[in-house]
Amino acid sequence: MPGYYFNLPPITALTRAQQAALNETEQIALSGGPGTGKSVVSMWRHISNYRQGNRSLLLTYTTTLKRYLEACCRGNQAEAAQNVGTSLRNRILTQTRRFSEVIIDEAQDLEANYFSAICSPVSYGADDSQILYPEHSTRQSELEELFPDNVSYVLDRNFRCTKEIMQFARQAFSRAAISLNMINNIDRHGDKPSLLIGSWVSWEDTPSDEISAILQIINDLRNDTENIAILLPWKNSVQRYVFALNDHVDDFSFYYEDRHRFPEGCPLLKNVHITTFKSAKGLEFDTVIVPDFNIMPSIVGRHYNVDWQDFYVGCTRARSNLFLFSNNNLPSLNGVVEISRI
Repeated sequence: MPGYYFNLPPITALTRAQQAALNETEQIALSGGPGTGKSVVSMWRHISNYRQGNRSLLLTYTTTLKRYLEACCRGNQAEAAQNVGTSLRNRILTQTRRFSEVIIDEAQDLEANYFSAICSPVSYGADDSQILYPEHSTRQSELEELFPDNVSYVLDRNFRCTKEIMQFARQAFSRAAISLNMINNIDRHGDKPSLLIGSWVSWEDTPSDEISAILQIINDLRNDTENIAILLPWKNSVQRYVFALNDHVDDFSFYYEDRHRFPEGCPLLKNVHITTFKSAKGLEFDTVIVPDFNIMPSIVGRHYNVDWQDFYVGCTRARSNLFLFSNNNLPSLNGVVEISRI
């Protein structure tokens, strides 16, 4: 099976707001919801720095997103790709080596004291609705206080998801900042997300009817340029689905946070990938499959290390197709999903 299909929009395809942020001569503060192009602007700004002879450092939180940014940069500027890393592994570097600019993607996932010792000018992108580690995060208002001179650019057009997926997200995640204006400005249309209802009892199982339905989705949709993800809350749930699918899918990748199993972070990305919500942040997939979506109300905020933002981030990774599995009907989603029984 092919690897993950990396697709960086050409610089000529950037919107006026994205171009303005890219060309800003001062340090920038990017904000906007999922799919609005924060990472794309950060990548092109990093690449442009090297094309102009300026040495910058592009950082993000997860090793999976680091691999994505690195691969996208490599096709445009090899030296820029060599200076892409994760925020925590490069903390000492930011304190000891001066760059023309340090660009921090997903800045909301770092503690405020991370920024105080950086010895280079800082540009950043952030979104409070995608905070996945509340215990060591920095909200946008705090970032504005830390970097009062950064020029603010708000990106408010979603270029990733179809209108139907964002209509679902607005209804399913009422606390997320999704305006009607953002939805109305989405040009891409598609099918409503699918809610597939089965009869299993426990979310700790991997029932055969659910696995059969997942395999059918993969077999129907996979091709050389189609990225498919199965996104889950925890490491042990990733392990369960890896075990269940291992004999049925020719080749796929998987990742979860475990320094013994993955000492260097995410080792590779195939175009069928199984991972946690947290490790998927910043990526996008043509098709996203979320098993046991119905457990969200039962586990968020209850010492499971999962909150509504995890599910929100997971669902908004989907470009075209979103499949949600449940063992019961979810009336709160009436009107924004197509329901079928398996």
